[in-house]
Amino acid sequence: MKPVKKRNRSGYAVASEIKRSDGLSVGEIAERLGLSYMGIKARCLALEKSGHVTSRNQHCGSGRPRLIYRLTAKGQRLFQQDDNGLAVSLLQEAQSLFGPPAAEKLLFRHFQKRAEEHLKQLPAKPSPEERLEAFAAQREAGGHMAKVQDGCLVEAHVPLAGLFKAFPAALAMEEAMVSKVLGFPVRRAEERSGEHCRIRFEAFRCGTSVA
Repeated sequence: MKPVKKRNRSGYAVASEIKRSDGLSVGEIAERLGLSYMGIKARCLALEKSGHVTSRNQHCGSGRPRLIYRLTAKGQRLFQQDDNGLAVSLLQEAQSLFGPPAAEKLLFRHFQKRAEEHLKQLPAKPSPEERLEAFAAQREAGGHMAKVQDGCLVEAHVPLAGLFKAFPAALAMEEAMVSKVLGFPVRRAEERSGEHCRIRFEAFRCGTSVA
């Protein structure tokens, strides 16, 4: 994944925390980043003025509404994707030269190799929980903004979004790759709310190993 240009590193850090969530208040961002409330407030206002975030009141019971910030479409573009354009162009060329199955064969081999690479990086004889945590750390390093939540692998960024749009069959291949690495079948679920997108890989058949 290409490095993102960070003209305002602190502003980017604020946007990054917001992207990882369903929406955060100034106080929550300040706590996560270990910075002052007023400093974060100023950065949120600057990001809102530039069109990268939007704010809204979230009502929580009978108490005062909570002002939360979420990314806009412009804010989402701060997070660079992999070079999907080149990959998509090469796969389309393969289709043109060798027929429709050619692209899917190349994608299948790619995800097979990715699974092998991930498996090599796992600790020796890990427990299912250790395997999940280790794989989440690998995906986090790969730019997926990954974490373990409620026993699921949850990701806030999709570096291969352009590839998946052009070749939807690759979604099932990624799902199979994650299943192979984790050692049990998972289902890839996409959750959308406005510009926010979250991917969950959920186990759907416990106790079944993947060869």
